[in-house]
Amino acid sequence: MRSNKGFTLLELLITLALIGIIAGLAVPSFAQVLANNRITSVTNNLIGVLNYARAESVKRGRAVDVTALASAGNGDEWGGGWRVWVDSGAADYQPGEEIRIFNQVPDSVTINGTDGVTNFRFRANGFVDPSPAAGAEYSFQVCDDRTGETGRIIRIHTSGRVRHETVTCG
Repeated sequence: MRSNKGFTLLELLITLALIGIIAGLAVPSFAQVLANNRITSVTNNLIGVLNYARAESVKRGRAVDVTALASAGNGDEWGGGWRVWVDSGAADYQPGEEIRIFNQVPDSVTINGTDGVTNFRFRANGFVDPSPAAGAEYSFQVCDDRTGETGRIIRIHTSGRVRHETVTCG
């Protein structure tokens, strides 16, 4: 007596067809998850930079600036990355004054700052300078190229406190 081991060609084709159908349903939702994670990652990176700059200003007892690198225009002022630096006394940024430089964000993600603001500083006490208008805050809207999707908005209070919340991107 001989026993059969293995699969028939028909069983193999049916299994491959089922795997293809399941994968076809999972890929679009996986792409959505990746896009949402990209926004979250950029948001967390920017929050980390802002908290780092504030902590450095208090630690050093001096003002620390955060400046956008290679501003990509009014809709994406901060998309080119950021520089955290301490002014050594010259009027503006001079090479060698940077504490850290953070590279640009992925092309599909945009960071729109408050009214085209591309530079602000944390004073030695951790407060933001220049202070935003009374009752206002600096804000950074982090979105991607999908419209109507959920993004993040990062708000910096005059006191230097950084917080974020979800927002619907336009």
